[in-house]
Parts: sequence; structure tokens; C-alpha cells
Amino acid sequence: MELVTKPSGHKLFLLLLAVLSMQVVSSIQHIYRWFLAPLGKISQTAYYYLLSYTELPMEKFAGVTIRKALGLIDAIHTKIPILLLLDDTVQAKYGTKFECYSTMFDHARHNGSSYLKGHCFVALTICVPVVAGGSLQYLNIPIRFRVRGADESKLAIASEMITEAMCELGDCQMVILLCDSWYPKGEVIATVVAHANLELIANVRIDTAMFELPVRTPNRGRPAKKGKSVGIRNDFIFERADRYWVATKTVLTNLFGDTPVFMTATAPNFVSDMSYRLFISTVFPHQLTDLFAGFEHLLPPKYDVARKSWLLPLSIYSFRWNIEVMFYELKSFWSFGLYRLRSKLGINNFINLLSIAYASAKLLPLSDSFFASLSTSSPQKSKCAIGSLIRKDLFFAHFVVFLETLDISLPYFPDLDSFVFSDFPA
Repeated sequence: MELVTKPSGHKLFLLLLAVLSMQVVSSIQHIYRWFLAPLGKISQTAYYYLLSYTELPMEKFAGVTIRKALGLIDAIHTKIPILLLLDDTVQAKYGTKFECYSTMFDHARHNGSSYLKGHCFVALTICVPVVAGGSLQYLNIPIRFRVRGADESKLAIASEMITEAMCELGDCQMVILLCDSWYPKGEVIATVVAHANLELIANVRIDTAMFELPVRTPNRGRPAKKGKSVGIRNDFIFERADRYWVATKTVLTNLFGDTPVFMTATAPNFVSDMSYRLFISTVFPHQLTDLFAGFEHLLPPKYDVARKSWLLPLSIYSFRWNIEVMFYELKSFWSFGLYRLRSKLGINNFINLLSIAYASAKLLPLSDSFFASLSTSSPQKSKCAIGSLIRKDLFFAHFVVFLETLDISLPYFPDLDSFVFSDFPA
């Protein structure tokens, strides 16, 4: 089944080659002038129109990316959980003519201020267990980006993207969603509950209401649905783990109603309540122990989970940092913030095109033996190697076409030197 029409697919393919081949992609005009123009008779306006006004089926492209990622998993690793990473990032832009342009709170203070003017993107990535460089590791692949509109909720956007991804992940034994404390609420919680094979491990607010499990009593009347209220400071028993104090407890919360969840509290010290961090997990340590049996080396070595299995949810949550690494690489090396398209549709199309190129640089070394030497390299190094091969192929293709033209018109050349020392045509 074709995802787009043949002309649109041809232009998208050339745009993808341009992103992989060029060090900087600052605008459609830039990549057209230095890469696309010599490849055919397609005008610059056609590329601009494709990105700015065409409703590209990004959810279908995301499905293809997921299937490609799942295809890298060996048969013996199929029981290892698949991870979905959910987060958002802000991108500063200068100029008020961009659609969805707004002033947002910037917790990182990139420009010295608590506020940033630009766009907010919600991102979803998938982590699959693959063998690279002779070792088993989680490979993080971006699935989808969406810019948040003025009248849109990040929770609703995230819920839609997770639902679309789960359409491809329905046959997986277990999928675990990892996110920070902003997302475990509302539509996202409802989406997790709606899928039987989708679990959640997330950071939550320290003031999250927690309750003991209900205890049956011989008293008459309706039994209590929840036990007494639980507090971090008074009801959690902390134990030293590396540089932190860690405590765990099975409780009930208002987030998941009558379903028990596994809570993990951490603290570097006990000076103030603000030093605590709280993590919720809908999957319990004994379940994770069974799934990772024989593959414990896949987990971060920060904690000795072999002896302290109750640290497994916290250990798995540490993989959420992979999405932050992806944001850094896209912004630093993949021209993430250099888009010049003003419409919301154009921005979404351009950013997702970069995402597909980034995913290709990570997937290709593991799916094609010709690029196997790049399996442990960064996506930037893979991009450089792949881009170099693309440019060489294009050069030789132009060279062959020029020689064919020369063979036809050689009698009309006064001498061969005039050809050899002349400039090649564009």
C-alpha cells in the first residue's frame, strides 16, 4: 500500500537524501540550491508546497518506523519489554509570523530567562532491544513529533500518538511507557488503562495521594475501598542505594483507582520534603524479574538489581534519559531549530522529515550488512558516512550521463582537452 502519491513520494525521497547528505539544512531554498536543483526539473516551489500545504500521513510513516524497529529484535529477545519514551521540548524562534508561536515557561533557562518564545513539540520514541557491537542494548528511535497549537493540550496530543503507536505494538508481550511527572494524568492514564499490554513507569508529584491496600474486617457494611492515607516521610522505610536513599511500597492511588501500583521514593537527604522524588509503576518487580531473566546486563549497572529486585522499576526509568539525548543531537547536529516554514502543517512535516532521517541513520547500520561497521557509531557519524556515499553516487551518475553525451557529440568537439579541462555542467 502506497503511503503517498508517486510524485509526492519522489519529492520526499529526494528531501530525505538532502537531509542525510547536507551538514546543515536551514531552509528549502538552501537545500534546493545546493542539492536538489541538479537532480531534476522539479521546482523549488513544488518542494515548498509539499511541506507547507500537503497533509502527509505522518501516523503511517510512524507505523513504518515502528515495524522497522521491531524487525531488528531477535527471536530470543522478544519477551524483553518494548519501551515508549514520552516528553516535550521547546524550541526558540525569532519572529512572530510563525503559526503556534507563543511564550512558554523554560525550566532550563537556556537564554537566562524563565520564559522562551517559540514552539513546543511533543515527541514519542521507541526503545527496542538489539544486538549492536556484540552486546545487547536498547536502541532509541524517534516515532513522531507534533507541535502544540494554542488550543491543544499536550496530554491529548500524547494520548493520540501513544494510541497510534499501540496499533503496531498490539502483539508485543509488554510495552512500558516512560515519562516525567507532567504526563501521568488525564488522557495519558486513560490510554494506559485502555491497552492490556501497556504499562507505565513515571515520575509523579510528591503530593500524589497514596493509600494502604484495604483490609477486610468482620464488621458489617460495605468494605473500605482504600486503606489509611500514606505519606512519604512517615510510611516509607528507606534503604541506602548508591548515593541515594530509596524506599518502595505497594499502594493505591487516585490515578489508577482500585488497581494497586508500585511506588518508589528516592531522596539524597532528608532535610526537606522538596528533596524527595516519587515514581509510580503499574508493573511490579517480580514481573520485570521474569521478563529480564538472563538479560540483566541490559539494565543500567547503577544499582545491583540482581540482589535488590525492588530497584527494577527505577532502573528501567533511567532509560527515559535517552529521549533527552535525542533532543540534544537533533538540535545540535540535525538542524532541528532552523526551519523557515511558517504554517503549523509545514513545521510538523519538516520536523518529522528530520526525525525520519535521524531514525534512518540509526536503523540502517543494523538492517543492512554493508553499514554494519557503523552499528555502534553515533547517528551523526552514520549520517556523515551515508551522506558521503550519496554524494559519490550522484557525482558518478552525473559523470556517466556526461560521458554518454560526449560519445554522441564527440565529433563536434575540436579536441578532447577542451572537455577535460572545462567545468562540469551543473
